[in-house]
This record gives sequence, structure tokens and C-alpha cells, in this order.
Amino acid sequence: MNDRTQAECPRTEAISALIDGELGESAALELRLHAAQCAHCGSALLAFTGMRADLRALREIRSDVDIAALVLPRLPKRAVPRREPARPWGGLWHIGPRALGGVAALGVGAYLGLMLVAGGGVALRPASMSVFSGEPPGAYCAGLPSCSARGR
Repeated sequence: MNDRTQAECPRTEAISALIDGELGESAALELRLHAAQCAHCGSALLAFTGMRADLRALREIRSDVDIAALVLPRLPKRAVPRREPARPWGGLWHIGPRALGGVAALGVGAYLGLMLVAGGGVALRPASMSVFSGEPPGAYCAGLPSCSARGR
């Protein structure tokens, strides 16, 4: 026997793949040589070989009883899915909140635009060439009438 630890041994899946015939020739030979020297892997290989033989014997057993015919009549019947009634708008009710938000945004935009044009909002004073004015050119003013050249 070797002084190897279990951490150096191949994984259990590799031994199972060897038993199932899923390994290549060189990998299978290497694993068989390792199992011949390692007590842990050798016992796992023997256990898997015995388990495979037991499972093969189970395949050959046939039952004369049809379990499905006994169990299926006892199962509850499936419920028929309910159909939802047709909606007059075709299910477009989820558009309502978005449409309401859009109308509100357009309304607020129109109100702010009218307030700016009608003189209720803040407007830029047109640049004038007056030399002795108290306000610098381009200053903000309270409304259009107070900033226009005709309003003074």
C-alpha cells in the first residue's frame, strides 16, 4: 500500500465513470492501477462493482401488476382552467395611469408656457442701449410689461 492521503485520490465520480465505461483507455488503466495500490479507492471500486451487479439483477425482474392502472383512477381530476370574460377595451386598462401622467405633464407644460408668454412668469429683458439704466442689459425682470421698452 502507498502512503497517499485521500486528498490525492481521484474523485468518486471518476470511479463511477470507470464502472459505467465512460472513461478512456488510458484514464481507466491509470485509475485501475491507483485502485490496486490504494485501500480507499480499491474498496470504493469493489463497492461500485457490486452495486452495478445488484442493479443489473433488478432490471431482469418483471412485475405482472400494472401500478398505473391502480393509481390513476384514485387521483383527483384536474380542474378545468377558467376563461376570463372578454373586456370591452381588450385589456388596455393598464394604459390608464400612463395616459393620466402624460396628460398631466402636457397640462403643466402648457400652463408654464402661457405664464411665460402672458407676463406672469420671469422673462429676459431685451438688451437696450440705454447708458444710464439702473439694470444691466439682459437682467431678469418680473414680467414682460415691466421689461419692454414701451412700458417705461
